[in-house]
Amino acid sequence: MRTRRILFYTLTVVCLIGVLSGCSNKKAKINRVGKNSSKTGISYGNKKETDKFAPIDYKEEPPAPGLTLIQGGTFIMGGGEKDILHAMDNRERQVSVQTFYMDVMEVANVDWKEFLYYIQNEEGEFKVNELYPDTNVWRRDLAYNDPIAETYYAHPAFNQYPLVGITWHQANEYCKWRTKKVNDTKLEEDEEAVMYPSYRLPTEAEWEYAARGLQEGEIYSWAGKSLRNKKGAFMANFKRGRGDYAGWAGGDGHHLTDGYMITAPVAEFWPNDFGLYNMSGNVAEWTQDAYRLLSLEDVEDLNPYRKKGKTTLRPDQWLDDDAYSPGNSLLYYPSAKDSVGTGTPYDNAKVYRGGSWADIAYYLTPGSRRYMKADSASATVGFRCAMIKVGSPN
Repeated sequence: MRTRRILFYTLTVVCLIGVLSGCSNKKAKINRVGKNSSKTGISYGNKKETDKFAPIDYKEEPPAPGLTLIQGGTFIMGGGEKDILHAMDNRERQVSVQTFYMDVMEVANVDWKEFLYYIQNEEGEFKVNELYPDTNVWRRDLAYNDPIAETYYAHPAFNQYPLVGITWHQANEYCKWRTKKVNDTKLEEDEEAVMYPSYRLPTEAEWEYAARGLQEGEIYSWAGKSLRNKKGAFMANFKRGRGDYAGWAGGDGHHLTDGYMITAPVAEFWPNDFGLYNMSGNVAEWTQDAYRLLSLEDVEDLNPYRKKGKTTLRPDQWLDDDAYSPGNSLLYYPSAKDSVGTGTPYDNAKVYRGGSWADIAYYLTPGSRRYMKADSASATVGFRCAMIKVGSPN
């Protein structure tokens, strides 16, 4: 009887594997063009025959270096915590995001050093100086952070720590270079290889969707309201309150304290359900979007994104450049043509998402939304890259 049962289970498994294999083969062939046109019956020929059209049969490829797949879907964007600042700039709404790829970890110091090494060889010292991170973001008038400023980027002990002191513009320069370098490497291996799409900053919708990690309706990037796991260890690197950047001394590095006064290595703490590290805490991250107070009311509900735009505001709502501050939501300034109250968009303000080592838990929620000038840098803001998923969403 037992032998018969084992045989039954074995046959069942074999049949299931066969069915799945058949499905897999069908999936693999679904994007095959074939040798002849399905509409005219004409032979496509091959690339060596100049009078023939020879389409490329695309075979699904693994993610580009550093990326992992983020299966797209519908989610409730915004909210997550009480709007204690009464900004009303991120009320909940349902949106959909297409499948895309995202960096598993934040861009680290060593990644930027690699970038500058090649820029030095290709474009020279002047370009390197333009792209060098601002190490002075660590300095404070009434704090002795000078040793951090001098060592955080330069010393190899911090190689695997998140890059900071980078502007939005510099982050985009890295994305362009990384795209070229990855595709050049691919071409060296196969001169007929299909190129990867561009690396880029994620939109704020993509960032939030990825940060939530399929934890719909949760406050943080993990299930539950606690900032610790079942063993009592902190789930993220953040500031617990005034003057408390790491917790009480005397812990084992993970229970009474998170172990880090400032940033932590990019693969420290626990990844979310998408396998992404530090989507809550460590450093906040740049996104593509220009900040608008009411983006939720006028962006699309499929792949929402605010590049730039124009809004009508009263003259008393205009903001001049000197009055800019990260706490001010009014991103417009007057011009000579604005006498009737039509504001000129101030597109230099870009959204950054996620909490950092210097932020309280309020900002750890994926729905929190802040902004900074695109040409500004901070010791609390870094970035990671994203890429569109071409072809099948699975």
